[in-house]
Amino acid sequence: MSLYQLEHLTRAYGRRIVLAIDRLEIEAGRMYALLGPNGAGKTTLLNLLAFLDEPTTGSLRFCGKAVGSDRAERLALRRQVVLVDQHPIMFSTSVAANIEFGLKIRKIDRTARQRAVQAALETVGLERYREARAHELSGGETQRLALARALALAPTVLLCDEPTASVDTENQAKIAALLRRINTEQGTTIVFTSHDRLQAASLAERTVVLESGR
Repeated sequence: MSLYQLEHLTRAYGRRIVLAIDRLEIEAGRMYALLGPNGAGKTTLLNLLAFLDEPTTGSLRFCGKAVGSDRAERLALRRQVVLVDQHPIMFSTSVAANIEFGLKIRKIDRTARQRAVQAALETVGLERYREARAHELSGGETQRLALARALALAPTVLLCDEPTASVDTENQAKIAALLRRINTEQGTTIVFTSHDRLQAASLAERTVVLESGR
C-alpha cells in the first residue's frame, strides 16, 4: 500500500530550488533510508513528509488523499507522523514527564498516559531513568528518549533525522536495533536520513538517494 505519493514536487526558497522530485512513493510498513550529502535536501524532504512545510509546486498525497494547505487538515495529519530531530531538545523535567508531555497535549487520560509512558520506556530500555532529569542524560540516552517520546504517540510514520550521527558506537547499535524492532513489531513506517551507506544497506528495505535536491 502506498502511504506517500510525491509527483513533480518542488520546494523553493526565493529563487533557489532545494528540492525537485519527479516521483517518489513510500509504502506503508517499510523502512527507508534517505542518503545524500549535506545540502542535498534530506531535512527539507523530512519536513514535507511531516507536514511541517508545504511544497512550492507539485502534489503530495498521503493515504491516497491530496494534502492541501488547510490548517486543520494538516494539523490532523501531523498527529499521525512524528519527526525526531538529530539534536532533540528535552524539557528540564523527568524522563517520564518528557514522554508524557505530548500525550497531555492530546488530552489522553492519566491512566492511559501512564501505560503509554511505561511501554515506551521499556521499549527503549530506559525504565531505570524514569525519574532522572532528562537534560542530564548522555547523547545516546537522549536520542533513545526522543524515540520513546515519539513511540508514546503511536505514530503511523516515524521520521528520524540522522538518528545515530551524534552518539557513540554502542548507542548507534542500540538505536539501529530499536528502529528495526519498531518497524517489525509495530508495523511503523520509518524514514531515516543517514550519511552511512553501510548502515542504510543493513537496516533499510529501500534506499532513496538525494543529489542536489533530486
